[in-house]
Amino acid sequence: MNLNASGLDKLLPDSIEGWKPSGKDRYYNPETLYNYINGGAELYISYGFKEVISRTYRNPGQPNLTVEIFDMVEAKNAFGVFSHVREDVDYSYGQGCQVYEDAIMFWKNQYFISVVSGDETESSMSVICKLAEDIDNLIKGEGQLPEILILLPVTGLVEESILYFFHPAWLNSFYYISDENILNINEKTHCILAKYGDPENRCYLLIIEYPTVADVRVAFKSFSENYSKEIQISPAVEIEDGSWMACKRMNKILVGVFNAGSKTQALELMNQVREK
Repeated sequence: MNLNASGLDKLLPDSIEGWKPSGKDRYYNPETLYNYINGGAELYISYGFKEVISRTYRNPGQPNLTVEIFDMVEAKNAFGVFSHVREDVDYSYGQGCQVYEDAIMFWKNQYFISVVSGDETESSMSVICKLAEDIDNLIKGEGQLPEILILLPVTGLVEESILYFFHPAWLNSFYYISDENILNINEKTHCILAKYGDPENRCYLLIIEYPTVADVRVAFKSFSENYSKEIQISPAVEIEDGSWMACKRMNKILVGVFNAGSKTQALELMNQVREK
């Protein structure tokens, strides 16, 4: 446990409608986070997490409320973490939020915030909302979204599905490509994966920005040799399950379309990215 916070306590209210802090605030850094959330620490660490404050609020006869504020250093990292938990499009708090029956999670600027009730009551849910609102107001300014998002075509986009990442593990978590990192994804790449179309005709768009054109060439070669050599000849190919896949290099960008229902659908989506 790290006893030195970086001002994170100033982003939390001293009390909230009868709920008051219980015990000392707890602080964790990348070296100690596993002691706090063993099994979930990898997500935050993979996005450049710096420090988290955890505070419990108590009110006699009411459920405990636990608040966590993760300092992710940069806004793009905070958005990346949030993209793993988002299920709906909601901007009630921060720059995007997810509201559950007993919890609210949102991101703003360089921070990812979790507000959770130990049990759901009418009073606790009301206070959770007020607590999220107060923290939102205490965080000054907004962060910039990853620039690569502007490449996403709007037509057919399932907005809540957008995943931003730069660690290879997260690609397979949402759409399996390979056990190996055949796309050479690393901390210097910017990646987005998004769903398009209705559930009965769903396809996936992957866009990866590499540091240089040379890096794209190496990644495309690795991908084609390990996933489908036919993609070196044709920009769209039919794979074993009958779906279509397309892949193409565009300057420092590699674009891939997966699970398309037809060659036309795959190429049209890829061409929309090129137009952007």
